[in-house]
Amino acid sequence: MTAYLIVNYQVEDRDLYKEYQRGAGPALKIGSECKVLVADTNSEVVEGESAGHQTVVLEFESREKAKELYESGAYQDVLPKRLGATSKHFAVLVDGFVMPS
Repeated sequence: MTAYLIVNYQVEDRDLYKEYQRGAGPALKIGSECKVLVADTNSEVVEGESAGHQTVVLEFESREKAKELYESGAYQDVLPKRLGATSKHFAVLVDGFVMPS
């Protein structure tokens, strides 16, 4: 079943965030094992509190593949750059679903 990683944050350090971006794409294998569905730098809070201005939604073939790539040494090496460059961050991993016919 398809899985999605939804990440939201407020970028505070653009230079450090750019370093994160350069490493995150290859680490998450974007284009081959991961697909970027949303990369919005102007997210609008319509409900809840304390969300950042940037939202990214990544699609993976399965929850297992998402966890494998997220927990990989390559991504864990670059992740501290995003965490250090942002505030108000959260990430959730969710399963997709198949519409009944």
